[in-house]
Amino acid sequence: MSGRDVPAVSVLIVNHNAGLHLGHCLERLRSVADEWRTGSAGLEIVVVDNASTDGSLEAVRELEEEPAVRLIASARNPGFGAACNLATRETTGRYLLLLNPDAWIDATSLRRLVEALEADPRLGVAAPGLHYPDGSLQLGWAPPVGVVGEGIQRSRNRFAGRAWNHVLLPRLLRPLLGQGWFSAACLLVRRSAFEEVGGFDEGFFLYFEDADLGLRLARAGWRQRQVEGARAWHSRGVTTGRLGKRLLSLDVERYYRASQLRYYGLHRPRWECSYLRRRLRRKFVGVADEEQRTALLRLLG
Repeated sequence: MSGRDVPAVSVLIVNHNAGLHLGHCLERLRSVADEWRTGSAGLEIVVVDNASTDGSLEAVRELEEEPAVRLIASARNPGFGAACNLATRETTGRYLLLLNPDAWIDATSLRRLVEALEADPRLGVAAPGLHYPDGSLQLGWAPPVGVVGEGIQRSRNRFAGRAWNHVLLPRLLRPLLGQGWFSAACLLVRRSAFEEVGGFDEGFFLYFEDADLGLRLARAGWRQRQVEGARAWHSRGVTTGRLGKRLLSLDVERYYRASQLRYYGLHRPRWECSYLRRRLRRKFVGVADEEQRTALLRLLG
């Protein structure tokens, strides 16, 4: 922990077999912390490890100098949201920086996010613009999840590198569809807002937990916005990409669809839930692998 005893920012990193990316993320945070050693901008860093088996935790254990990295090691994988909630309970920062192990942010950008939250007491989420490691644009905001919202997002994905897709289009869509949500790959969240809505819904093991959080924050009256001039970089898909090809198609698809169905069941009208189930049943019936097809169809009951 650097800076004051009560830090401004608690950095929460959930690791599961992120390999060398975790070490890179922590080294970048060390550089950020070096610039934040004075004033009210203290920083604490917590890594929750969800039963990694790839040796990536050595990156945590090697960081003995300031800023010390606190490790919370779990013998099982409870999911991303549950791990973030655990880290929140074990930290004290006024703001929570949700940061994937394959993502990083610089000190200037983090300071801009903090300043945005401090300037607006009803701003619950301050998001940076997301970029791939090569600097190209990455979609960090999406409209509210639903039949219309997901349809629009699929269309946006085809033009992910276009500048208008990151600033102008979200500005036009929000008044029509709602605030939407920002990716939790790198996100600064006001602790009081996070705690008011109960943190992440731990019923989501993987995927849609950030969409669910964004919706509940909006319903509670908290604003969310992307902060101009703040940037973060995200490799994307590192943990799921480390799975074998067959496991990737089975496990990740199953986690994604289970969370999608849960989100629709909690937040969308009955006709949308029925539409989604019919569409997924047609999709799953066509899966060639019998074991995978059975596992996916089981999600539909």
